[in-house]
Amino acid sequence: MSHLKSLRFASVSVRSLRNIASLDFTPSPGLNIVVGDNGQGKTSLLEALYLVATTKSFRSERLGALVRDGDERAQVRAVIEEDGFTREQKVGLGRRGRSALIDGKRPPTLASFATRTPVVVFHPADLELVSGPAAGRRRLLDRVVLFLDPPGAEARARYSEALQSRQKVLEERGSGARELAAFESVMAEAGARLSRARRLAASALTQALGEAFGRVAAQKLAFAVSYEAGGSEDPEVFARELADRRGADQRRRGATFGPQRDELELALDGRPARHHASQGQQRLLALSLKLAELECVRQARAAHPVLLLDDVSSELDPERTGAVYEFVRQSESQIFVTTTRPELFAPDAAVSSGKTLFRLVAGALHAP
Repeated sequence: MSHLKSLRFASVSVRSLRNIASLDFTPSPGLNIVVGDNGQGKTSLLEALYLVATTKSFRSERLGALVRDGDERAQVRAVIEEDGFTREQKVGLGRRGRSALIDGKRPPTLASFATRTPVVVFHPADLELVSGPAAGRRRLLDRVVLFLDPPGAEARARYSEALQSRQKVLEERGSGARELAAFESVMAEAGARLSRARRLAASALTQALGEAFGRVAAQKLAFAVSYEAGGSEDPEVFARELADRRGADQRRRGATFGPQRDELELALDGRPARHHASQGQQRLLALSLKLAELECVRQARAAHPVLLLDDVSSELDPERTGAVYEFVRQSESQIFVTTTRPELFAPDAAVSSGKTLFRLVAGALHAP
């Protein structure tokens, strides 16, 4: 494909985030290994990187929880270098919500901010991508949609707002309320658009998953991925279903048709991975899904996303950790790895774009 842009954090400044009071560092353009005992702030450091790139946390929906106890506001500032050009991104969190700036200016939308510096994170809770409910897999699809089909991501926001309004009317005024048709019209158009976007994202993710799983799996396993739509890509069919289901949706206090019921089914050797894969297989599949996400974002953004690996060595055996390190060694992405066991990442192996080891103690970085 066309030229892929280089992308990296050139410098990072963190203030009052979780247990990090004040931290400034200059990462390596290649591999950054952050070592430390549990509870020292390793995950919080990755969370800061994710926050300044996306305005979100991968650990909590409540952004106020990120502000350090006793402080009024948290802030992360980063200088990003992309193909030789630099920009400053800054995200602040306080009682009045969040603020996001690029070179001192507010972005048109938070979605446009989130796609400027693509990052992909793998952390222990991502094991639920395989073993957990469908909502996590839908969020995975939507992260790919954000880069692959931005109008599809915008449709998701419109659909969600109309969905909530329709349900409120159903519960307060019943299935005969006049306003329902207007909300259902928005849901039908936006829901059909989102369904198409998710199907395309699922196709791209499935294609990338084959290579990713082959890289980290110790044995050859037959896997399959299928996207099961909960709605329709036809707005007329969508609207008709909503009208026909008003009574049922009122009784069940939730819509029974639409992309909020989408599912990404994962199978290993012909059996549902959620129920039949071993814990080790689930871990490998979850990591593979994240590496597939990385590849989808890379292709859509025409740039190498930053990869954040949180405590991956605790989730994999030494052999598979070694396979992950080999992927890391060959990757052109800037990568941040947190671990309590740096020896698993072959400290003598060469990384072409450079490697730096940091030690984190009580929220502060020290030389190893």
